Amino acid sequence: MDAAQALGELAAAAHDDLGRLLLRASREVNHAAVERLHERGFTDVRPAHAAVLAHLDADGTRIVDLAHRAGLTRQAVAVTVRELVAAGYADATADPADGRASLVSLTPRGATLCHTAAQVIRDEGARWGERIGDPGLTDLLARLRALVDAAG
Repeated sequence: MDAAQALGELAAAAHDDLGRLLLRASREVNHAAVERLHERGFTDVRPAHAAVLAHLDADGTRIVDLAHRAGLTRQAVAVTVRELVAAGYADATADPADGRASLVSLTPRGATLCHTAAQVIRDEGARWGERIGDPGLTDLLARLRALVDAAG
């Protein structure tokens, strides 16, 4: 098999590849959500911020736990936390149980961001429902949940 045939075969297989389609859909949703947040005044928000904010506990969360939950490195999470702190969305304070660790928690501005982000997520879901029909979206979500649950 030559290079052209191999690349053609790969392109044909990738057309209906589950991972590729999920990634493209995820990027589209995330991009649209960040745009909506920017329109609502949160102009410094990046997609990476959501990966950290979504895993915070109300009473604070250690960076190592955020990294584990988000599937990211501690270093990547630490950089993102510094950005969130600098933007006023989060605080990082010494963990009373372990002075070497920091607890990351939301500020009032961060809580407002999370509240707004929740509304944006619902709005984006409604937009996708308009694109493929509400029954189609409901079915898609149920099947995706089943896939995720089956994967463990």
